[in-house]
Amino acid sequence: MSDSTLILFNVSRAIFFISNILLTYSFLTPKRPVWFQIIAYAGTWVAQYLVRVLLTPTGLDTFLIGYMLTILYFVPIVLVFKETLNAKFFVLFMVTSLSQFNFLICLFVEQLVFGHMVGGLILAGQVLELASMPLIRRNITPHVKNILEIIGQQNPIFTLFPFLSFLLLAFYGIQRTYLLSIFIPLVLSTIIISIAYYLIALSIDRTKRHQLLEKQLDLQRDHYSNLSDSITAARASRHDLRHHLVTISEFLGKKEAAAAHEYLNRLCNHYDDSHIPTVCHNQSADALICHYLKLARQQGINVDVKLHIPDNLGIDNLDLCVIIGNCLENAIEACSKINGTEPCFIDINASISKGYLVIKITNAFQGIVQPQDDGFVSSKRSAGSGLGLSSVKTLAAKYHGQCFISFDQHVFKVSISLKLPETVAAQDFINISG
Repeated sequence: MSDSTLILFNVSRAIFFISNILLTYSFLTPKRPVWFQIIAYAGTWVAQYLVRVLLTPTGLDTFLIGYMLTILYFVPIVLVFKETLNAKFFVLFMVTSLSQFNFLICLFVEQLVFGHMVGGLILAGQVLELASMPLIRRNITPHVKNILEIIGQQNPIFTLFPFLSFLLLAFYGIQRTYLLSIFIPLVLSTIIISIAYYLIALSIDRTKRHQLLEKQLDLQRDHYSNLSDSITAARASRHDLRHHLVTISEFLGKKEAAAAHEYLNRLCNHYDDSHIPTVCHNQSADALICHYLKLARQQGINVDVKLHIPDNLGIDNLDLCVIIGNCLENAIEACSKINGTEPCFIDINASISKGYLVIKITNAFQGIVQPQDDGFVSSKRSAGSGLGLSSVKTLAAKYHGQCFISFDQHVFKVSISLKLPETVAAQDFINISG
């Protein structure tokens, strides 16, 4: 190996190391301070370097040594990130496998074209992978997080897939036989594994959407049940109204105004005025919002609703419900932490403006919020509670919109904009306020 090739190869290894770390941070959420993260990764790098120095004189293949040392990086991943062990194991070998695919394919091409390792194409492949980080974060990270969520809940079997992919790559790497007959199976294996990852993500996405749909249907059933009860109560009220009027008339006819007044007070208290009316035209959002309005009123929270959310927005109803549901759930929880001497309120406003659906939710708040990655964690809430707002930001980006968060000592505000399809944005919807 020439000096120039050695330099290029070492630079490629450094970029490989950096890319793997950045990919890991794209999929996992750190729980430690920055200084701890730096020490954990730096210490692991030093440890693997020393072990490599010790193992190299034994005559073991350098690629085999590299594959064996990969497991050392499980230590900082376990220490630094908050996800489950299964999720961390999945990410370690998925990230390593994807980077190794890139490295091996470039290495094979160099060997097939030049007859020996040059290093330039390997370096170009690593730089290309590093440059693709923004695209990976935007298009792949949400799907991987869905997989990790399912793995953390109930399906650790998925962790075997990236590990088997890693073993397959190790098999190709340590052969050191750079023939077209081996390169073609390697490329096919890459394609098959990539398709497998896609199918896993697609299956999990459909599972999550099915779960959200079931939840939404339950909310709608509850909402329609409440409406049915209200209709039944209204019919009974109309039936009883004549008797009540006759009774009041008798009191007034006997000049017993105090008795009539008392009877009216008892009558008003008898009827339940806590029913939740329809708040918008979008049936899915209406059922969800009514559910949370009922919860808020049960806790004595003052709620002001001004909504213009029509049907057929061109936005997936499940995505819309995830956005609104997360925000309202956070708002109700924040209000529940306020002591009785301070005002407790939630204001919900939604309208269409300049081709965007704009949703603004303002609520009373007490406590300190701490920024954490793409979310916020209250000092009075349990760990991990900022994931809801992270989901909101992800969905806002999906619809080419934004999520703005602001707060002061007493008020927390979330403003979400979602771009509507041009055909929908051009329509003149009727404004509905509740």
